Amino acid sequence: MAPKIKTSYDDIIREAITILRKHGIEAVNARSVAANLNCSIQPIFRTFGTMEDLKVATYKRAEEIYNIAMMEAMKNSNDGLLALGLAYVNFAKTETNLFKLLFMSNAFNQGSGIDIAGSTTGDDEVLTLICNATGLNIPKARELYTGLWFTTHGIASLLATNSCTLNNEETKKILKNVFEGLLNALRKEVE
Repeated sequence: MAPKIKTSYDDIIREAITILRKHGIEAVNARSVAANLNCSIQPIFRTFGTMEDLKVATYKRAEEIYNIAMMEAMKNSNDGLLALGLAYVNFAKTETNLFKLLFMSNAFNQGSGIDIAGSTTGDDEVLTLICNATGLNIPKARELYTGLWFTTHGIASLLATNSCTLNNEETKKILKNVFEGLLNALRKEVE
């Protein structure tokens, strides 16, 4: 009878995420994951085949963690887009290495700037939220979302790299001002 497999796919991904959170994606390798699991590297390669496969699965899990955080922010707040922006900035502060992997590496390659809005899970819901809250059509809502995303991403990136510090109130004020400015400009284009 073959020995029972003790190390599961979920165990391996959990430990890869643990290592990613502490040390970054560069530290995720078969030996570090095996050391965390107190096993040989054989279960890692039996499950994933290559390190690239493990890193892809780790990236997908990081993306799931991010998406859950953003959906929770939208569900638990009446501030809509502002809550989403603040959650994004908070994710950069609290999940710095996940944020860097998802949004500050070559793994995030969108092409044109306007492609950012509508490219990830939940973006359609955000665009609908913007349309309902502002009266803008989908193309203008996409422009608004993209502008807000660039601003929010800039703030989050500065915080993730310790290039500056902002508290929640300062961040809120900046995001509100940018939102109002973009909304006014886009409404004038429609008139």
